[in-house]
Amino acid sequence: MAELLRNAWQGWFRVTDAGKLMALFMGSLLFLWIGYEREKQKQLLRYGIMMAICCVLPVTAVILMLYQTKFYDYEWIWSAVPVTVLTAYAGTKILSECWQGFRKEAWRKGLPVTAGLLLLAYLCSGPGGADPDRRSAADRKAETEGLLESIKTEEERVCLWAPQDIMQYVRAVDGSILLPYGRDMWQEALGAYSYDTYPADIKKMYRWMCIVEEYRTEDGIVKTDILREAMEEQRLSTGSCLDAAKRAGVNFLALPDDADITLLNEVTEHIGAGPQQNQGYYLFRLKE
Repeated sequence: MAELLRNAWQGWFRVTDAGKLMALFMGSLLFLWIGYEREKQKQLLRYGIMMAICCVLPVTAVILMLYQTKFYDYEWIWSAVPVTVLTAYAGTKILSECWQGFRKEAWRKGLPVTAGLLLLAYLCSGPGGADPDRRSAADRKAETEGLLESIKTEEERVCLWAPQDIMQYVRAVDGSILLPYGRDMWQEALGAYSYDTYPADIKKMYRWMCIVEEYRTEDGIVKTDILREAMEEQRLSTGSCLDAAKRAGVNFLALPDDADITLLNEVTEHIGAGPQQNQGYYLFRLKE
């Protein structure tokens, strides 16, 4: 439940971090509410306001996420809100008041309003949630290809555990590479109609890797203390996750070269061998 609450709280910021569609929608609700007494579509407006409040407030957002069987991300609960309908309706009302009957003699006022509404809709398009890492898919795929070149061996089986950016392109580059988990781990909607889940050890591996990626060294700022706190909060340890990886058949581990140095030393000590560096990653060989 705590994880759902955190996802609901952070989800609103993800929805509003890039695109401004939500700002336009809230402005449309305010405009329609001001003219509520003469509003003909009162039921639609009341429903839109009620559902928007339920999606914004973390507690009610969690209830909606539970209703959607917890497989979907926070953004999906906004499908219950008539965002497009109410926004378009508000724009239509503004245009009809400024350009009544679309009469030819009123075009001097109507055309600028029309152009302004279209420009506003264009500038505010998109619900947010943009990927902060703006590298292209081609760049990531090339990076993955370079990393896989260094792990090609004469062995029949290669199982790679790596950050999400690498794992989501591995199978597209080489279908023979095995993975401990796939995209349905971080995109839960892909497994919405499946009752199969990953074992607890595999889920711990995923959470461990997420923490490693989140608390990298940036601009010389080391985040060891924050990383350790996050590990303790999630009840994770580097040693147990590496042992779980070995039991899952993983024989190669890739970590970002800007990962926390203390954590890299822990991995090296536990494995008993140093890594090789390639394509911005440290590549460790896990011995069975």
